[in-house]
Amino acid sequence: MNIIALDIETTGLNPRRDRIHGVGTFDGTTGNYVGIDDVALRQYLANKDNHIVGHNIRFDLKFLVQAGIAINCQVWDTKLLAQLIDENQPLGLKDLSVKYFGNSALDNKRELDRAVTSINGRSVADLCRLDLDDETEPFYHIIKKYCIEDCKNTLKLFWSLVPALKNMDAALKAKKYVASPLDYYTNEMMPLESVLLKMELDGIKLDEAALNRYSCALTSENVRLLAEMSLICAKEINNIEEALYEKVLATKHTPKGKANVQRRSTKCHTKFNWQSAEHLSSLIFGEFKIPEKLVEKTATGKPSTSESSLEVIYKAHGPQDRIKKVLEIYKAWKKNIKILNTYTGDAVEKTGLLAHVDNGRIYAEYLQTGRSKEDSSGGTVTGRLSSRNPNMQNLPRGSEIKKFFLPDPGQIFVYFDYSQLELRLAAHLSNDRLLLKGYNDGIDLHQITADAIGADRQTGKSVNFAMIYDASAYRLTSMIDRSVEDCRDIIAQFYDLYKGYKAYLNQQKEFIEQHACVISEAGRLRRLPAIEYEPTGSKEWRHALKQGYNFPIQSLGATITKRAMIQLHNMGYRLVTQVHDSVVISIPDDHQVNSKLAEIKQVSENVYPLRVPLKVDIKLLTSLSESDILVNKEKTHESKTSQYGRTS
Repeated sequence: MNIIALDIETTGLNPRRDRIHGVGTFDGTTGNYVGIDDVALRQYLANKDNHIVGHNIRFDLKFLVQAGIAINCQVWDTKLLAQLIDENQPLGLKDLSVKYFGNSALDNKRELDRAVTSINGRSVADLCRLDLDDETEPFYHIIKKYCIEDCKNTLKLFWSLVPALKNMDAALKAKKYVASPLDYYTNEMMPLESVLLKMELDGIKLDEAALNRYSCALTSENVRLLAEMSLICAKEINNIEEALYEKVLATKHTPKGKANVQRRSTKCHTKFNWQSAEHLSSLIFGEFKIPEKLVEKTATGKPSTSESSLEVIYKAHGPQDRIKKVLEIYKAWKKNIKILNTYTGDAVEKTGLLAHVDNGRIYAEYLQTGRSKEDSSGGTVTGRLSSRNPNMQNLPRGSEIKKFFLPDPGQIFVYFDYSQLELRLAAHLSNDRLLLKGYNDGIDLHQITADAIGADRQTGKSVNFAMIYDASAYRLTSMIDRSVEDCRDIIAQFYDLYKGYKAYLNQQKEFIEQHACVISEAGRLRRLPAIEYEPTGSKEWRHALKQGYNFPIQSLGATITKRAMIQLHNMGYRLVTQVHDSVVISIPDDHQVNSKLAEIKQVSENVYPLRVPLKVDIKLLTSLSESDILVNKEKTHESKTSQYGRTS
């Protein structure tokens, strides 16, 4: 194999704004550090027979592609490989280098750190910036040695990880497993990198003006909601504020100190604060006398005011109860607060989504593992993608936010979503007779469950999706309007109905307890050390067992969605974003729309063989909002057009 390790040093993290200081390479013998115009480097990267390896190499590739360099060679990533060896270990290059090769592997890193400290900098990016701006290049050789050291460690790591994965492959195949982590890497992780690279380089258009108008409207709405809440429980709030006043007053020991304490003062901490968990708890459990036994306790033993706890209280009261009215308004107010803080941001300060806008576009990152070049936190261990800067997988449903993400001129969004994917995978993996019959014969499983437990179809649906992950009675009661006792009966009825699935969970538990791990059908391994090292039945042990139950379904679901993305990308489709079981694609809004819809549906429903048919719901959208549906190619809209005046 003709392979080199590659690493770049830059003046920052933004490939559209920051500069490349140099490109380091190491072929096992010689290390080089060259500029982006180096002819030999460009020729090597353009040759499809060559291989490069990097650590979180998509970061480097974005800069190189942005600089006009063609990448046709085969690409490997040691961060992804290391996660498959052990997803619970730190995955930064420095951590792995010390683990595998000892402290001497970072000698040049320590020299670079001293140089960064000498300029009061924070990272190598500061050195790169100073060096490029100074004709004497005072830090060039330090940066060069550091970069080549990273390349050496990366190549050595590659030659350590690949044999380890091959050994795992042989051991699993000997036990009759169809797929192994090495299969998972070559069939899924590695080809997906080119898909994600293109998605991140393309970005998505954001209507900033409409977003700003929405922010102003939301702020006004929250002023109204706050006043309405406070008016409904004015007497109770007054009692709490008097108690706060007396409490602060008691801490003052002089007449002057007492005189400075003001009633209902934010400065003196005597004003009721709706965002304070302590104040909210005083209102609900103190003034409204809501029984604490309705909710879970916090780590400090106090009644919880979490979202799920408030939902339990809300469901326990009738429409005429003041606490129900207050919690209904409070929920809307909190939702708006989150949208304002996380998404709309401030137009002047450039916060929220506006902090990530670059020439009218958002360029989010999509992660197979880890968050950055050195940070090993974040990402997922199931194989699901995660996203950041901003998190495109967490845009709030039911708000206007998704409406401000628009296709480019002349384009339209295709949105497809796998229907009941997790329940279909539960049928496939468990081989439960009734689950298989339901999907193969077109029987409504949600109604079957509903009939068995004496409930409506929506409750049956909630029970189905909760119980495939072995939900507890308390978890179930937060999802359906039933008591904990009723939920225990429902759980027993569910498992009596789907006996094959209960047997599957028992088999999963036995395997997890014996091996402290679980493996997906596609070959991804999930280690569960708490099963081995924590006391049986402890909180940590039970959490690990729950992870083991969740993993085979979630991981295989992620595999199906990602393999559809890979195949569609290879067919020339431009992928825009992905949220677990759903994908958004941008296509030209022309006479070929209907044929492309049929092709996308055909590919996505046949990308992976199951015991039950895959089904996708597919629609044309004029924004990322699922309500902005384009009914036909004549552009007749069914959508709720945004009142904030989207521009296109």
